[in-house]
Amino acid sequence: MPRLIVVVAVSALALWGCKSKEEKLQAAEETGNTLTATKARLVKGVGEALQKEGKEAAEKVSQGVGEVVKGVGSGVEKGLLEVKLEVQAQLAAKGIAATRATRGDQGAQTHAVSVYLVLEKPVDASLELRAYDEQDREVGRTQVALKEATGTAKYVDFAFDPRTPLLTAKRFELRDVPGAKP
Repeated sequence: MPRLIVVVAVSALALWGCKSKEEKLQAAEETGNTLTATKARLVKGVGEALQKEGKEAAEKVSQGVGEVVKGVGSGVEKGLLEVKLEVQAQLAAKGIAATRATRGDQGAQTHAVSVYLVLEKPVDASLELRAYDEQDREVGRTQVALKEATGTAKYVDFAFDPRTPLLTAKRFELRDVPGAKP
């Protein structure tokens, strides 16, 4: 008899634990709906967060890209365009100062060095710009006649012979040309 009770109990549990095919499909569908709803809510949350925080993030990314572009431009100017300029002491006595010099800057003549001159006194002179290589040998020179009033400041282009190696010149020297009349 105890065996019969065990068999009946096991049979009852087996019948009670077995689900029909339809019940299994229904359970799977409910599980799928739950997973889909969870993922949809996750995506919705991401979208809402992007609406709130995305603008700020995009601004930060854009700002970073802008800084990189500025850095590249600055590096090109410092590395390729900007030149080391020495100004002869006699020019300071004549009220002539140079604050900036670049190779082939925007709007400059082809194969030229643009020098920004500040003229504190009236100037009626010829100026000479000489180019020197890494062994401090002169590799080019050119002159410009200058006649300006007091308090003038302007860019002056010193056009070199096209064969002058401006890109490899290590330094430039601005000099007065004594006795030369513009």
